[in-house]
Amino acid sequence: MNRIKLIALLLTVLLIAACQESKRDRIEREAREWTEQNCPRAEFEDLIILDSVVFHNDASNNFTYYYSVHGDSAEMAEMVAQYEMLESELLKAVRNSVDLRHIKAEGLNIIYSYYNPETKQEIASFCYKPEDYN
Repeated sequence: MNRIKLIALLLTVLLIAACQESKRDRIEREAREWTEQNCPRAEFEDLIILDSVVFHNDASNNFTYYYSVHGDSAEMAEMVAQYEMLESELLKAVRNSVDLRHIKAEGLNIIYSYYNPETKQEIASFCYKPEDYN
């Protein structure tokens, strides 16, 4: 009888362990849930809107923030003209971010993608790999 209880207990522990969510599955779920609860979200007045945060649990290793840039073509051109400064400032933010610690610990690429919501064309994209932020 004790042997049966022990086997049942071991099977229960194994089933619970097998059903646990992997780190990457958790990151994917949390990104989706965060997007559902917080997006769209104005980041810079009403000019830059965070539309979603996405992690596709695949070989790409990309954790992406998608932003739509609202404004006239001059404002979008100014953003492109300041590409290098934006790239540098975003890298500093990634390196110092406590919120991204799990993403960085998993060695994911962190991407910030900005697009024109009217034309759906990408305005700018910044990709930071582990070797950039570690």
